[in-house]
Amino acid sequence: MGIRDKTCRSEGCLVPAKWCEAHHHTLSWLHGGRTDTKDGKLLCSWHHHRAHDDTYDMTLMANGDVRFRKRT
Repeated sequence: MGIRDKTCRSEGCLVPAKWCEAHHHTLSWLHGGRTDTKDGKLLCSWHHHRAHDDTYDMTLMANGDVRFRKRT
């Protein structure tokens, strides 16, 4: 994933891949999701916490990046 993603896949985030964490985008492996790299996205720690925070929406963009928005 580091070779593919190069940086955090959150829109506009430039944290290098070596400082990022793997995130299963569609469904966590704990809940029966795939464990292959096609489903994975690299996210920096800050954005990875947003991905698991119910107060944020995460939208997949056409280029494969993700956009986070605080729910209102």
